[in-house]
Order: sequence, then C-alpha cells, then structure tokens
Amino acid sequence: MHQKEFLDNVDYGKNDWWRYVVTILASWVGPLILIIMVLIPLFIFPNHFKQVIMAPDSFENLNSMFLLVFFGIYYILSFILFCFCTRFIHRKKLILFVNTFNKVKWLKILKGAGLWFGILGLAMLIELIIDPSLVEFSLNPSFFILLILSLVIYSIQASFEEIFFRGYLIQGIGIITRKPVIPLLITSALFAVGHFFNGSDVFSGLGIVLNMFMFGLTLGIITLAENGLETAIGVHIANNIFVTIMINNTSVFENLPSLFTAGADSSLIIPSLILMPLLIFFVFRKNWDKLKILSKKRYVSNEISESNQLLCLKCETINPSFANFCKECGTNIKAKYASTSSKTLAFIIDLIFLLFLFGILLILIISLNILNPGMSVELLAIIWVLLDILVFFLYFMFLDMKWQTIGKIFMKIRVVNELDYQPITYQQSFIRSVLLLLDLIPYPLPGGLAIIFSAKSPKKQRIGDMAAGTLVVEK
Repeated sequence: MHQKEFLDNVDYGKNDWWRYVVTILASWVGPLILIIMVLIPLFIFPNHFKQVIMAPDSFENLNSMFLLVFFGIYYILSFILFCFCTRFIHRKKLILFVNTFNKVKWLKILKGAGLWFGILGLAMLIELIIDPSLVEFSLNPSFFILLILSLVIYSIQASFEEIFFRGYLIQGIGIITRKPVIPLLITSALFAVGHFFNGSDVFSGLGIVLNMFMFGLTLGIITLAENGLETAIGVHIANNIFVTIMINNTSVFENLPSLFTAGADSSLIIPSLILMPLLIFFVFRKNWDKLKILSKKRYVSNEISESNQLLCLKCETINPSFANFCKECGTNIKAKYASTSSKTLAFIIDLIFLLFLFGILLILIISLNILNPGMSVELLAIIWVLLDILVFFLYFMFLDMKWQTIGKIFMKIRVVNELDYQPITYQQSFIRSVLLLLDLIPYPLPGGLAIIFSAKSPKKQRIGDMAAGTLVVEK
C-alpha cells in the first residue's frame, strides 16, 4: 500500500490554476493595498505622522522598531488573507500545508528552533574566539523590547513563509511534475529571489540570494523527508530571531538595539553554507533513509512503472522490459549504478581536461591582446570567462548525449535514460548540464551537494539526474 507523502496532500480540495493566481496575489499584494488605505491620512499630514513615530532621545531606536512592527503587520495580514483564500477558494484546511498527520507537532518546532539557534550560536562563539574584534557588546534597555517583538513577529512571519513556500507552493508545483526535486528547486529559487533587496548593493544582494537559496533548499529537503513543516518552521523562526537580536548588521532594519554590533570591516569566518549541512546531519543522523524520498517519483495508482523495452548495455540489443537477461548475449540486463566515488573521479578527470582547454583559450586571448594592444584587459578577461563557461556547458551537454565524457571513458561509466537505459535526449542532457551548476555550489565544498544526493539516492542520482530522468551506470 502506498504511504501518504507530503506532496500527496495537494489532492485534497480544488487546484484550478486561477485559484493559485488569486491566492498568491491576495496573500502578497492584498496586505499592501490595505496598509496603503490606512496610511493615506498619514501621507496627507506628514508632519503630524513624523511627530507620532519620532522616538524620545532615550529611545532613539524606536524608529527602526516601528519599521519592524510595520513588517509584522504586513505578514499578519498576509497570513490572514492566505488562510481565507485556501479555505474558501481552494477548499483546503491549513493543516494540509503543514504535515500529513492532521495535527501540528509543536515540540518538533521547538526542537528545530533550538537546534539551529544552537548551531548559529556555536558558530558565532567560534568566530569571536578567532577574532574578538568582529563585534562589540552593546546591550541597552531597548533590547528587551526588540526581543519581545522578534519572538512575536518572526514566529508569524517565518511560519507563513514556510507554509506558503514549502507547503502551499511546493505542493502546487508538484501537480505539474511527479519528481519532488523539481518543485523543491523552483520554490527554493522563488524564496531566494525575494531576498535580493535585503542587500545594500547588487553584489551583497546576489550573495544573499545564493545564501537564501541554499537555506530554502535545506528546509525543503527537511520538509519532504519528514513529511512535515515543523522542523523547517522552527529553524526559520530561530534564524530570523538570531540575526535580529544578536548582531545589528542587517541592511533591512538598521540601528536595531541588538545584543552585539558588527564592526565596520567584519565578515563571517564560518559561512552559513557550511552550517546548513550540519543541520541536515543532526536532523537525519539516525535515519538517513528518509532522504530517499527526494529521488522517488510521486505515486500514480494506474501507472505502469516500467517502459516497454530495455537496452542491453553490453551488446546494445533491445529487450522486453520484464527481461532479466539479454536475449542476445545473456548478460544481466539490469544496470549497475555507478558509485559516487567513480563519478567523482570521472568529473575530476573531465575538469583537468577542461582546464587544459581553458588554458588554450587564455593563450588565444593573450595573443589577441598582443596583436591589439588597445583592447581593454577587463573586456578580454570577461570574454575569456564567458568562453570558459560556454565550453564547460557544451562539453558535458554534447558528450553526455553520446553517453560518455573523457572522464567517464576512463572510469567505464556512462549516462543513460532512467527508464530504458538508452542514450539520453537533447532535453535531458540540457537539464542535467544546467543543473550541474547547482550541484557544484559549495555545500560546504564544491560538488558537496552532488555527493550528498548521489550517496543517499537509491539510484545514485545527483539533482541533475533526478530532474532529467537519467542515470549514470557502469558500462
């Protein structure tokens, strides 16, 4: 019997596309309209408004906390409108976006919050031991007001964002595809893009987007593997409270009376990208099998799970899907998945070869600069980087369509279609090549994300393979 999974909750209620459009607009745009309507008199009488919100000298931080309260009001309205839409437009109960157990596990929320707060606190302690000048202790009475506001506001804000992105949206996108990894990636990207304006400039904004993508990806993995949002909600609440009350270095709410003030030239010694795998380790340290759900396809009761034919990887004879041995050569027809170590070594060999190609391109660029001394060095450098990226992408895309890159030839492995072991299509190669860039994100080391997924996946698939429907097998 099929066990109910988190994405299966979408089958309850109404799922017409226009219902999602109405709910999304109402949840995110609706509160802005309501707030603007309330603030119209304050815009008409700006001087009076300024006198109302200006803080006394002894509470000079009240302005920043007023913005925090405004932020909280927006999310309270968003949550209320979202609950209304899901109940009366989608005909769904809120609990469907939280877990598959029909009851909120409050203790799990507290455990998730405590675990992440502890990890962040330990990281901060290590940073202070390494470099005490990173922050300065700056406790003042306003801190306790900030603490209370943070506990109330972020509990609502973080819970709503998790229910919306990791509950409502991930289930909705899951209707389109049976592969959990695709809605996981899409919702993580949407969640991250919304944080771009948290940065003080373009580069810091892009850094925050990358960080929040990995944060959303981590919370999405936990949600799907646990069939519930509780741990993710707790982690999100703890994260927002920590960065607000502990260190005053956010560009969203400046001059908050946090416990510590960051120095002018301070920077994180321990990136959060390193801390997120620790979170996954502690959450699943006793049950890594839960992560297998990321590589599974959603259950469809009337589906035939096998294709009509299988390709023998030795003699390339087409066999019926039910065959165990090739009718031509007698070889066991069931593919043996390539190990994570062999795929890693194959990629290293490919990388060495690509570095050789990059060197040739660099020599050509230098020669071009010698022949045309007037050309901008910065422009030539940009051209070289773009050419390197193009060569990197095309190398894996076209050679994997032919089954083997140079590294795979050395390691005697190849890429095949997941269903019939035949060569992959252009679309499949494109998807897995694009997502290779995601697999290579430092998590905490380059390629770490691919290694984690490959090691824990039943079919030894990285994210790109799961999304494209491909396998890497022994030749």
